[in-house]
Amino acid sequence: MRRCVPHLTREDRRSLALHERIADRLRAAPVETLARAEANLRRMRDLHPGASGLLDEWERLLRCSPDELVDALVNPDLHYRELRHVTPFAGVLSAPERAAVYREFRRGEARN
Repeated sequence: MRRCVPHLTREDRRSLALHERIADRLRAAPVETLARAEANLRRMRDLHPGASGLLDEWERLLRCSPDELVDALVNPDLHYRELRHVTPFAGVLSAPERAAVYREFRRGEARN
């Protein structure tokens, strides 16, 4: 039986572009990137106890190898789209780096 999976929305594609850049950072500086994500995850648990299911999954993923974590960060499947809505990778990219990703994304969207 074939599942009907919704197409990536513009927001999904933009989030994916951002997480592709975060994946690059994870590959280049895994210790620092993971430390930031783990600290963010602790704060998120305190602030958003209702999101424990998704945060538990991030905790599990942060214990995986960097390659497995990269695969999750850039996975376009519906589950990972939802997971990226509560990403613990805030602050991994600077504001200028995020802005550059968004500009590049807009240019790519305009070409399509």
